[in-house]
Amino acid sequence: MKAIQSHHTSVRGDEPRQGRDPIANMSSLVITGSAIGGVLSIGLFVVVWGALPVARPFLIAALAAGGIFGFILWLRRR
Repeated sequence: MKAIQSHHTSVRGDEPRQGRDPIANMSSLVITGSAIGGVLSIGLFVVVWGALPVARPFLIAALAAGGIFGFILWLRRR
Protein backbone atom coordinates (compact mmCIF):
# COMPACT_ATOMS: atom_id res chain seq x y z
CA MET A 1 0.00 0.00 0.00
CA LYS A 2 1.38 3.39 -0.99
CA ALA A 3 1.90 5.92 1.79
CA ILE A 4 -0.06 9.13 1.47
CA GLN A 5 2.23 12.13 1.44
CA SER A 6 1.09 15.11 3.47
CA HIS A 7 0.97 18.53 1.80
CA HIS A 8 3.34 19.76 4.52
CA THR A 9 6.24 17.58 3.43
CA SER A 10 8.42 18.24 0.43
CA VAL A 11 9.08 15.82 -2.38
CA ARG A 12 12.75 15.28 -1.43
CA GLY A 13 12.26 14.30 2.18
CA ASP A 14 10.53 15.03 5.43
CA GLU A 15 11.56 18.68 5.57
CA PRO A 16 8.70 21.16 5.74
CA ARG A 17 7.96 23.08 2.56
CA GLN A 18 9.18 26.69 2.44
CA GLY A 19 6.04 28.55 1.43
CA ARG A 20 6.15 32.06 0.05
CA ASP A 21 4.53 34.52 2.37
CA PRO A 22 4.27 37.95 0.69
CA ILE A 23 4.04 39.69 4.06
CA ALA A 24 7.35 38.19 5.19
CA ASN A 25 9.17 39.16 1.98
CA MET A 26 11.26 42.17 2.96
CA SER A 27 13.48 42.29 -0.13
CA SER A 28 11.32 44.60 -2.22
CA LEU A 29 8.91 47.46 -1.80
CA VAL A 30 6.12 47.82 -4.33
CA ILE A 31 5.00 51.42 -4.79
CA THR A 32 1.80 51.78 -6.76
CA GLY A 33 0.61 54.74 -8.82
CA SER A 34 -2.04 55.69 -6.27
CA ALA A 35 -2.00 58.52 -3.74
CA ILE A 36 -0.47 56.30 -1.08
CA GLY A 37 2.28 55.44 -3.55
CA GLY A 38 3.09 59.14 -3.75
CA VAL A 39 3.23 59.40 0.02
CA LEU A 40 5.54 56.36 0.18
CA SER A 41 7.76 57.80 -2.55
CA ILE A 42 8.10 61.14 -0.76
CA GLY A 43 8.79 59.40 2.55
CA LEU A 44 11.42 57.16 0.97
CA PHE A 45 13.02 60.21 -0.65
CA VAL A 46 13.22 62.03 2.69
CA VAL A 47 14.69 58.99 4.47
CA VAL A 48 17.34 58.41 1.78
CA TRP A 49 18.14 62.14 1.62
CA GLY A 50 18.84 62.23 5.35
CA ALA A 51 20.52 58.85 5.73
CA LEU A 52 22.73 58.76 2.61
CA PRO A 53 24.30 62.13 1.78
CA VAL A 54 26.36 60.41 -0.93
CA ALA A 55 23.13 59.64 -2.83
CA ARG A 56 21.98 63.27 -2.99
CA PRO A 57 23.33 63.98 -6.52
CA PHE A 58 21.59 60.83 -7.75
CA LEU A 59 18.32 61.88 -6.10
CA ILE A 60 18.52 65.35 -7.64
CA ALA A 61 19.24 63.86 -11.08
CA ALA A 62 16.38 61.37 -10.68
CA LEU A 63 13.98 64.19 -9.75
CA ALA A 64 15.10 66.24 -12.76
CA ALA A 65 14.81 63.30 -15.17
CA GLY A 66 11.42 62.34 -13.73
CA GLY A 67 10.20 65.92 -14.01
CA ILE A 68 11.29 66.20 -17.64
CA PHE A 69 9.83 62.81 -18.54
CA GLY A 70 6.60 63.58 -16.69
CA PHE A 71 6.31 66.95 -18.44
CA ILE A 72 6.78 65.31 -21.85
CA LEU A 73 4.13 62.70 -21.03
CA TRP A 74 1.79 65.42 -19.79
CA LEU A 75 2.22 67.36 -23.06
CA ARG A 76 1.55 64.24 -25.15
CA ARG A 77 -1.59 63.29 -23.19
CA ARG A 78 -3.01 66.83 -23.19
